[in-house]
Amino acid sequence: MGPFKLIEQTSNLVEANLDRRNTSQRMISRNLANVDTPGYRGTNLEFEKQLRAALEGGVIPEPLARTHPNHLPLEPERPFDQARPVYMDTGPVQLDIEMSRLAENNIMFNAMVQLLTKKYSGLKNAINEGGASR
Repeated sequence: MGPFKLIEQTSNLVEANLDRRNTSQRMISRNLANVDTPGYRGTNLEFEKQLRAALEGGVIPEPLARTHPNHLPLEPERPFDQARPVYMDTGPVQLDIEMSRLAENNIMFNAMVQLLTKKYSGLKNAINEGGASR
């Protein structure tokens, strides 16, 4: 596996993580907004189960190969876009549980943003330092 493939897969995974965290944020907000609504049942994403499946190869398809140098370059694959979110009924909304989910989701979202920032910062440094030595 080349270095660019590794960068691409990691970026796709982080992007998918951020998308799922965003969806989870909206669901938690909806649950909190309806905490006093009689009969309302909360929903949540089974996020970790999906992420684990993606990491174990349940989502990432085999890459295509260029068989001739004159073929057009392949578009970067976005394999996690095909993964459908899995929702679960969490029952009646409990304020303390939803607030802890909100805090956890916020921490994980910020961690993914920091990871992506460091990844691109390292790549930028490698490019800049490589260009300066010429």
